[in-house]
Amino acid sequence: MPNPFAEQTVISYNIPSTATRSQILFYDNGGNLFKSVDIKTTGKGQLNVFANDLSSGMYSYTLIVDGNVIDTKKMIKQ
Repeated sequence: MPNPFAEQTVISYNIPSTATRSQILFYDNGGNLFKSVDIKTTGKGQLNVFANDLSSGMYSYTLIVDGNVIDTKKMIKQ
């Protein structure tokens, strides 16, 4: 939140306590991976995303836990 965003947005997640490896992968509108963030803790958490290095447009991010895709969502940078 917020989405769309201008300067920053926050991604909330919940990692199961049994997870051994979790990450959020960021993709541009063309489907190219441009950033990967490892999540080191389990439970509820938040990731701040800053727009400094992003041009205006649509992006997607995917939560991966132990090699399984949990969810993919879109975010829009104004």
